[in-house]
Amino acid sequence: MGTSNSNGALRTSSRQCLQDRYDEMWLGAIPQIRTGNVETDSVLAGGLPDRRRGLTLIARPPPRVRQHVAGFVRGLRGLEPEQLYYTASQLHLTVLSLFTATVEPETFLARTKDYVAAVDAVLSKAAPFHVELSGITASPGAVMIQGFLENEALSEMRDALRAQLRAAGLGGHVDGRYRLVTAHLTVARFRAPLRDGGKFAAALAEARHLPFGHSKITSISLVKNDWYMTPRTLKMIKCYRL
Repeated sequence: MGTSNSNGALRTSSRQCLQDRYDEMWLGAIPQIRTGNVETDSVLAGGLPDRRRGLTLIARPPPRVRQHVAGFVRGLRGLEPEQLYYTASQLHLTVLSLFTATVEPETFLARTKDYVAAVDAVLSKAAPFHVELSGITASPGAVMIQGFLENEALSEMRDALRAQLRAAGLGGHVDGRYRLVTAHLTVARFRAPLRDGGKFAAALAEARHLPFGHSKITSISLVKNDWYMTPRTLKMIKCYRL
């Protein structure tokens, strides 16, 4: 009985920590979106090809989740068609960025075999995990689906990967932008000023607690990618079955 209560408390605490983080993001972003003061992506705004490349471990949501997300995205596109909206083939949960996408990836890519060996050592023993995708949050530059975890499996996997990469001398550029703790799906990025920030913010607020479904993650892919996981530039390095 004590163990069950302890596990339940841990899940509640973990979920609340994630919700607090998503709330913090939302409260910081929604006033800017409402006034149209969004952060546009310079590469997208310029219509330039993205020459940045990185190595990333990603997981894909199942078809039913992608369908729910597509319906939500259609509504946003109708309001603000100039923005970038992720297609079903771009949707992903980032497990870990082995190094952040850069215009000078050659030094990192030269050690791809070492990266693969480090990931092999961890994911060969990893088990499937579950993600509940529920509600949306935002940043001044993007819109995201919130992800919640039923236990600490993903956090422990990330920590094990970080430790293995450090041991192999590859840890210096992990979490290059920030330490990844969430399990979100990015669905839109801003590449132009908003036509009507008030309407767009209202649409986001309506979806704040919209359920998108559960994902049982049974495989993780190591990919070479650009910043947006563009299908035509993405290259599969290895797929891991959990």
